[in-house]
This record gives sequence, C-alpha cells and structure tokens, in this order.
Amino acid sequence: MIKKIVRPLLGAMLGSAALAAHADFIDDSHADLTLLNRYLNQQGSDVVGSNKKANSVRDWGQGFELNFKSGFTEGTVGFGLDVQAFYGVKLDSQEQQGSMFPLDDGKSANQFGVLSPTFKIRFLKDELRVGTLTQSNPMLANTDGRLYQQTNTGAQLVSKDLNNYVFTLGNITQTKIRNETGDQDMITGGGAKGSNRFSYGGADYIGIKNTTLSGWYSNLADYYQQFYLGLKHTDALPVGSLATDLRAYRSLGTGGNGDGDSDYAAAGYYGGTTTKGRINQSTFSLMESYSLMGHTVGLGAQKNTGNSDFPYLDSGLNSGDARQGPGSGADTPALTNLQLNKFQHAGERTFLALYRYDFGQLGLKGLGFSALYAHGDQIKVASGGDSEWERDLALSYVVPEGTLKGLGVTWKNAQANPEMTGQTHQDENRLYVSYVMPLW
Repeated sequence: MIKKIVRPLLGAMLGSAALAAHADFIDDSHADLTLLNRYLNQQGSDVVGSNKKANSVRDWGQGFELNFKSGFTEGTVGFGLDVQAFYGVKLDSQEQQGSMFPLDDGKSANQFGVLSPTFKIRFLKDELRVGTLTQSNPMLANTDGRLYQQTNTGAQLVSKDLNNYVFTLGNITQTKIRNETGDQDMITGGGAKGSNRFSYGGADYIGIKNTTLSGWYSNLADYYQQFYLGLKHTDALPVGSLATDLRAYRSLGTGGNGDGDSDYAAAGYYGGTTTKGRINQSTFSLMESYSLMGHTVGLGAQKNTGNSDFPYLDSGLNSGDARQGPGSGADTPALTNLQLNKFQHAGERTFLALYRYDFGQLGLKGLGFSALYAHGDQIKVASGGDSEWERDLALSYVVPEGTLKGLGVTWKNAQANPEMTGQTHQDENRLYVSYVMPLW
C-alpha cells in the first residue's frame, strides 16, 4: 500500500521517463520500522585491590529505527540508496553518565537522532557501498549491545565474480560508537591519539561443502597491522553434527606505534611497571560445537601470546576522554568477545564452555536459551591476580507468525569476576524488547 503511494509521488517528481528507468530502484525496494525498548542495569560490587567504590550503570531507552533499502536502477551499472533514520529517547538513567545515551553537558542526553545514508553501486556480482557501513568480518566487529548500534563511515567493495570466492575490500575513515551521534577518529586499547584510516581486505573460499576458508588483512594507521587465517566447517555425523571454528591472528605495530611514539602506545604488559608499548602479539582460538535435537554443547580455547593485548578497532572517545561514560567500547572479532569482558589481555589463556537449546524441538518455535562460561588465566601483570571468569545467560523469544510476527523479547544476564588489580566485579542484566513492522 505504501509503495503504491510512493511510486506516483516519485513519478511526479522525476517524470515518467525517469521513473521507467528507475523502476527497479522503487519496485525492488523495501522499508521497515523497528521499535526498540532496551533496559540495562550493571552493578559493580567491588574494585580488586582497592577501597574505591565500584561504578554502577542503569539506563532505559526507547528507539525508533526506520530502514529504507532501495533496489538498483536498470542497466549494466545499477545505482541505489539505503537510508537509516534513528531517534532515541531516554526513559530513565542514573544522574551520572551512563552507557546508552550521548552526553549533554556531562549527563545522559534526553533524546538523540542519527541519519545514516549509504550509496550503493552494483556491477555484475560486485557491490560497492559508500557512506554508513555496519559490516562485521574477521577484522571488525560492530556492537549492537545498546540502544543504537555501532556504525562506521567509509567504503566497502564485495565481489562474487569468481565462483566459490567472496572478496572484500574496505576503508574506514571514522567510527560512531553505540552511544554517540557524531563520527570520531579511531584507536585501539591504550591509544591516546586518533587515526583516520582503517583499511581491510580478505578472501573467503566456499568451494568445499559446509566449509569456509578465510584469509584477511587489516591496518589501523599508526597503530597496527593484523593478519588472519580462519576455518569454519560443519560435519554431519551419523548422530548430530559437529561444527569447528578455528581462528589465528598475528598483530604487529606500525607507523607511530611501531616507531615507539607514546601517543600511539597500546595496552599490554611490557615488563616492570610498563603497561603500554609496541604491538607484537598473536592469538589462536578453537571452538568445537556438537548439536543434536535442538541441543548444542561447545568447548573452546584461546591463547594470546606476546606482550600486547589483542588489538581491535575502537573509538577515540575511549582514549580517556572525560566525556565518555563507562562501558562504551567496541566489540572485538576474537572468539572471546563476551557480554562484559573480552579476555584480550597479554598472555591470557582462556577456556570456554557453551550450551544452547532451541525450544522449537518442543513445539515452542522462536524460543531459545544459551549459557556461556569463560575462564582466563596466565595474564601478564606486574603484580596481583592474573585470572578472570565470566558467565553469560540469555533467554530470547521471537514471535514466528501471526499478528505479532516480528515481536522479540530477550533477557541477558552476565557476571564477571576479574582478579587483576583495579578491575571491577560486575553483575549485569539487560532486557530487550523489539518489534519490526514492515512498511512495504
């Protein structure tokens, strides 16, 4: 119905000839409105090795997210446009700065809005996107843990011209974290000066049944270059199936970090009392998951080597700027990216245990439960404890059909207990309610 209204309006503006040329742009388009209600309560119980009071955060907000995705114009080269318009309203927040809303004069803003256009061009099996990007890949993870998701500004080309291969090239100039409305320069953990270029590229080979082989490279100017090799494979067994997720990263300092510039020094442990320095580390991880009749049980391990923490893309607002609230960081693409902690510390060895259940096996389609436990040790520290653990629980339900199709409810609970000096013991609850309304 809405599309029938939009088409004549565009025809009046563009003229009948132009409308005919852009028929696919309109006819292949779709739009939806998502209502997001999210509550977060993060309670800090104590700070290890200190009498300092632990910070606690409570945020509750309502978001309205309009997504429009056009088709492509006719012709050998097709042009299109995607637009996301987001408006958020604070329903409740502690007087101190939280982690869900931008800051206004040092306090959580009462409301905020973001307009995110993305221009796209299609040629054969290639697609170029320029503008706002929400991509996730082995070098980059965009968090969706608050009211507004993290986005990046730049360009990305994905090519599927060669059979069984997917090639990706991208360049990001700025990032917008989950509780900001403006773009910012980029850093990695420990950095004090922003970078305005994050380049990445990779190839995924899918020519082997149920298998993806990946090789990627990225470079955050003046901070690090990172190499990645990965394997994902699923075996159908006589009873159940077994999924393998193998990842290997090698990270080295470059530019300012490689030259020893203190503004670009990265977090880690470099001997004595030195906790910032040149990036030189590797991360290896493996997860094996067995699935049968709705149940999934997984065991995994990860090891960081070298003196540096695992480096990943973050916003310059997390470089110690007093405007930024707690818990405002980006996610990491590593295996150990959990709800509260990332287990990214220098030297850290982590073991993981996972359980998931799909209640569709009992006739409750759309209902799912998961539990994840991770324990890390061998963390390189000057003194004090060298271990941590976290336990995550999640229960979610999405209405699969009927009048309320698209309504989703998710509850998450996480408890984190690090033993490193200065770290905070935390217990966090999140409640997400969302409803997706297709417009056409």
